[in-house]
Amino acid sequence: DGIGESGLSVDELPDGYGEFGLNKTNPIPTNFSFGSDEYLSKIRTIDGKSIKFSRLGSVSADNFPDTPIDMYQIESSTGEKLSNFYLCMYHKRNSNKAPEGFYLKK
Repeated sequence: DGIGESGLSVDELPDGYGEFGLNKTNPIPTNFSFGSDEYLSKIRTIDGKSIKFSRLGSVSADNFPDTPIDMYQIESSTGEKLSNFYLCMYHKRNSNKAPEGFYLKK
């Protein structure tokens, strides 16, 4: 079973709870690490500015006991810390949904 083969093709995980992408219990589904980078590169602040992101490591959540969840620090283009995002990269595609306070550039 390769990475992503058993994953879902959804914008939001059905077993997730809490704020989408902002809580480890409701991570953003992406397709492998390149998918996570692609997803994050399309994130914009509400006022249309690009972000900088850096992976902080992986965490676990009770509702996804067998799946590591990657935590990323999200900063403005000027280096101001905006948020942490939580991503789960074991899915068939990247989500088309952005966390509250952000949007995805088309």
